[in-house]
Amino acid sequence: MEETAQGDLARDYALLNDADLWELLLIVEEFCTMPPFTPRHFMLLTTGLGVYATTSYASYHAYRIYSAPPPAPGIADPSQQDAYPGVFDALAPEYDGKIGWDEWLMRVGSRRKELVERASGSVLEVSTGTGRNLEYYTQNPAIKRLTLTDTSEPMLHKAYTRYRSMTSAKHSFPPTSFEMMNVQALPVNDRQYDTVIDTFGLCSCSDPVAALREMARCCKPDGRVLLLEHGRGRYGFLNDALDKTATEHAVKWGCWWNRDIEGLVKKAGLEIVEMKTFHFGTTLWMVAKPRISDI
Repeated sequence: MEETAQGDLARDYALLNDADLWELLLIVEEFCTMPPFTPRHFMLLTTGLGVYATTSYASYHAYRIYSAPPPAPGIADPSQQDAYPGVFDALAPEYDGKIGWDEWLMRVGSRRKELVERASGSVLEVSTGTGRNLEYYTQNPAIKRLTLTDTSEPMLHKAYTRYRSMTSAKHSFPPTSFEMMNVQALPVNDRQYDTVIDTFGLCSCSDPVAALREMARCCKPDGRVLLLEHGRGRYGFLNDALDKTATEHAVKWGCWWNRDIEGLVKKAGLEIVEMKTFHFGTTLWMVAKPRISDI
């Protein structure tokens, strides 16, 4: 068998003319004298691949959005938008894993932390979801009592599981309770809380103005309503893209990401004390308070 293999190899070399053989030797020599593959080479390679992948991904989605048909009239009006409350029950088991990377990339965690730092006294959080604000409550000693609420039982159960895991790891919370509540009809007394918090909840309310008015109703006159939301941005082309993809996104995530959040807050009668925007205006960080005349 070995002799046969050697014979085949000899015949293959015999087929090479002198030029081919010389070229082959040069390739072998060049390969053998290549510089070592250093960490810098690895960084350049991975950066190049990352840029290529990002560009390809962005180009694909830009083409898909550009070629999409015009959105329906009133696509950004909450009264014309369908609600998909059952989506959150289905998403609950995998929700954190699905949005964790996006939130890290967009530094949403630091926005949440900065918002929770403004809370004090008795705090009500609406649309708690899976409890992605929990770690920041442990860092604020000004909070004396915390009530976490949501309309989705699976989501709220995930939040409670996260809370139990954190308390087992010796994280310190104020007295904390979990309750099923609909933010559009909160079963709480007027002026009951010092702080009301909502992060990324207005996009999924069937009536966000009613939700905001409920937040203001149960907030003390000198209290604050703290909001971190996403919606329409500062640029027309970006809002066009949000409008074109809004229905598809809502069906998948239960969230209408093309709402005019600032306009909804003003329509609800809240007074905006401080506001910051990020991501071309599509993420809004807001401190508001009830108008005394409306309480």
